[in-house]
Amino acid sequence: MDGRRWRVDQRDDSAFDLSDVEDGECITLSVDHVERAILNRECDVTLPVAAAKNRELLEYTGGFERLEQLEEDAQREAKRRLVVMLELEALEAEGWQLTQRALDKGGVLRSRLLARVRSRSKDASFTPALRGGKATLNFNWPQGRTLLRYYKLFQSFGRNPVVLADRDQLKGRREPRLSPHQERFIEYVLNRWNSKLQPQLAPLVAGAQELFDVPPEEHARGFCFPSITTIRARLNAISAVVKTIGREGVRHATNRLGAGSTDVRALKFGSRVETDQCYLSIFSLPNGRMAAKVIDPDTTDEELEKDEVRRVWLHFMVDVATREALAWIISETADEDHSAALVRMATRDKTREKIRYGCKHDPAPPVGLRVVSTDNGSAIRNGGIFAALLGSGSTLILGRTYHGPDKPFQESLFGPTQFQVLNFHSGYTGSRPGELKEVNPKGSASLTHDELYGALTRYFIDEYPFRPHRGTGMFGATIRQKSEEVLRLYGKIDPPSQRDRCLHLGVKREATTTSEGVRVFGLPFNSSALQRFADGQPKKVLVHLDPDDLRRVFIVAQGEKEVIEAKLSMTVFNDLTLEEAIEIMEEATRSNPKQRALHEGHLREAIADRARRSGFFPDSRDPSNYQTIAQLEKRAARILGVSTTSSAPMKHLVAPGEIMERHEVDQERPSSTSPPRSDLSAPKAADEGAKRIVLPPTKETKF
Repeated sequence: MDGRRWRVDQRDDSAFDLSDVEDGECITLSVDHVERAILNRECDVTLPVAAAKNRELLEYTGGFERLEQLEEDAQREAKRRLVVMLELEALEAEGWQLTQRALDKGGVLRSRLLARVRSRSKDASFTPALRGGKATLNFNWPQGRTLLRYYKLFQSFGRNPVVLADRDQLKGRREPRLSPHQERFIEYVLNRWNSKLQPQLAPLVAGAQELFDVPPEEHARGFCFPSITTIRARLNAISAVVKTIGREGVRHATNRLGAGSTDVRALKFGSRVETDQCYLSIFSLPNGRMAAKVIDPDTTDEELEKDEVRRVWLHFMVDVATREALAWIISETADEDHSAALVRMATRDKTREKIRYGCKHDPAPPVGLRVVSTDNGSAIRNGGIFAALLGSGSTLILGRTYHGPDKPFQESLFGPTQFQVLNFHSGYTGSRPGELKEVNPKGSASLTHDELYGALTRYFIDEYPFRPHRGTGMFGATIRQKSEEVLRLYGKIDPPSQRDRCLHLGVKREATTTSEGVRVFGLPFNSSALQRFADGQPKKVLVHLDPDDLRRVFIVAQGEKEVIEAKLSMTVFNDLTLEEAIEIMEEATRSNPKQRALHEGHLREAIADRARRSGFFPDSRDPSNYQTIAQLEKRAARILGVSTTSSAPMKHLVAPGEIMERHEVDQERPSSTSPPRSDLSAPKAADEGAKRIVLPPTKETKF
């Protein structure tokens, strides 16, 4: 019960006391629980007597419990003997006494037994055949003693016919032929053989014989190394899984020999999807010519140039319930942006791809993603994808990196895609390096990246859904047939709204509001609600844009409770994706370079003529036209100059009220440039004797 073997130690009216046969764990279960498990066929009950009898049977037959486990010849011989045993049972039931003498050749019951066996069985081996003029039997009838021994075995083991077979597998020597040290040598060699370097057995045995330590006691017993035939026989008896793990690693063994899944993991369309990336085995090049160009990694654009040869990644998403292809894109790297684009493609309508690449049938409808199963690669294992999936209502399940059985439905699609689509195009590289002899994949590349994507799109829409699928739960039905059945019986997960797509799965860019709204990726968006929020002021906002639908964006800002909706004001881009719109804007600037250079020449000529006619620009050859700056610099120096006052005492100053008085003043004043004298601080003798003249006051003016 529950995958474990329990021994009943004690039972009362309400419970069982059980102990695990292997580890001895003890539990108590109610009688109702055990009886319910027996009723639901979730518990097998084996009596001790039956278990002992079964062990005895296995010991007698060498491990065989049923007739179907034997070889075909052994089964045929056991079935013939079974017919004889059944007739012996019938004779005994009729009252005949089964004795050795009666069953011997010429005995009373032997002829009767032969006649009854021939009449009951249609096996030709019981009928005499003429060989060389003498009647012979294909079936070798044993003597009476052997017949009785078979009959008793048949009865003692519960009429199990497996005991009637010959036990040839038990013949021969049972004890080991090799000594313990010889067994150790074989184990030493096999351990060295299970290496990632994958050595050959013959040189490995030769080297091991030279370095293997043999004690003196073994030499005294006549030790000899086992032959390479014996070692190879032991090697062949090792499991293929063990040998693959030892020589090629656990990861390779898991992907190659790991147990698959036969469980129906989803019933509703969109309830479980799987996604992964694959490096496509094909080169793409527009014109097939090879050329080399020196580029600077720091300044070169990440986008592919027109004639650049490169292998690309295929990002793919499949629905588990129907096996429908939900999304597929190609890129030069496996990163977060392309994983987000894959999720957006699965949740939107794909009619654009159908029309663009000439598909005849309808692609899978848009669907919501409830559970997304993927590996642990860097394209999915990042915060952006986690936030996008969780925000849109999806649950993410991460598998183990390089473990294909974790995503069996996804991994099984890459092989058919390679051999049914890529294998027929020029530039195909093969499954591994050097697989295609005398083929130059780069030199023969002729597909553009868009043509390659078109070939994959037509395969996933027009061909893949209409192939019979024999996977788990498909039962040979086509993918489109299974999809219609699932939609009719179980329905689908509703895809997210456009608002949720923009907010959770879209691209976010910061912008500043203007009178024309906001501009992201060179595209203008505006609305009345946005203008009321901006109120004529430049404000920073965060714009959420769906690259697959440019008609609407949703804007959030700090401190604003409402999510603002804005529409594309340049309606010429309404039906385009973001990539197509940017490509058109770039094409407008880089198309027809000769015509663009001609237009630039016309523009320069017009600007020169207008400047010449205005008269504002003087002749550049006249030196006088260069003096204006020098004159302005001199005037600026004078304006910026600062005047200073001398700190020497001014003797011509008078006290207040004496401005009109006249005094004798020295005729000679000292010059400001004259050298200083040592007696300047001492009063002069002439000054002490100077006379003071007082003028009469002026009472009348002369004017």
